[in-house]
Amino acid sequence: MQDSKQQTPVSSLDFNNLRKLMDALIHLKKINDLDSLDADYSFEWQEDANEMIDGINKYVEQTLASLEAESYQNAFCSLTSLRIRLQELGCTINGITNDTILLRCDDKKFTWPPLNEDCRLLE
Repeated sequence: MQDSKQQTPVSSLDFNNLRKLMDALIHLKKINDLDSLDADYSFEWQEDANEMIDGINKYVEQTLASLEAESYQNAFCSLTSLRIRLQELGCTINGITNDTILLRCDDKKFTWPPLNEDCRLLE
């Protein structure tokens, strides 16, 4: 089992910056009813994401330790908790994704300018 103290993340998502972007798009599109969006804009995303990821890491470690100890009932319980945390994070990401799709659509309040022929998606 890996030492959890030696974390070497490949990359990270800055939820605070993502939230700033979404807030700017909401303002641009003049959306006043945040309940009409999928993501929850009533709290700080970074703090919530950190808690979810900490929980995911905790349950991964618990499940691995239980498997190594051949404590399969504990492994099953930890795995169930892990699934719940992963689903919570997935729902958060899905809500933000759905709002991103909505916010890039044209509507009566804001229309995106047409793209030039040489405009390319950033990779």
